[in-house]
Amino acid sequence: MDRLAAVSIDCLLSLPLAFAGLTLTGAWETVFLRHQPMPLSQLLLLSLWGYVTFMAIHSYPLIKGGQTCGKYFVRIRALDLNGQVPPFWRFALLRYLPMQLFGLLRIVALIDVLMIFRGDRRCLHDFTARTQVVKA
Repeated sequence: MDRLAAVSIDCLLSLPLAFAGLTLTGAWETVFLRHQPMPLSQLLLLSLWGYVTFMAIHSYPLIKGGQTCGKYFVRIRALDLNGQVPPFWRFALLRYLPMQLFGLLRIVALIDVLMIFRGDRRCLHDFTARTQVVKA
């Protein structure tokens, strides 16, 4: 439940930037005003916007303590399998970037989310970055 609360907080913090991204990429007009599917180029641009803004918001707390802002508020953190804060590149390139890219394939996003019900509670992005989420 802590991880769900943390990601919910992170999503709320990202809403203003998400709306800006929808506007700047033209996705708002395409999807909500014209009721058309986004072209792949627009989808990729919006995905890049999401990744860059997520990293901009959460880089400092990830570097300092293995936490996004949401993880900080619910007092959990992502650590490597030895209990240490991983280097930032592992967060950026192995934990979040693959899920941003493969998350465009909805089945991968679903598998990632459903893996929380495993005994060790590690999701797909935890395996790609060799991390675990623990109480802070």
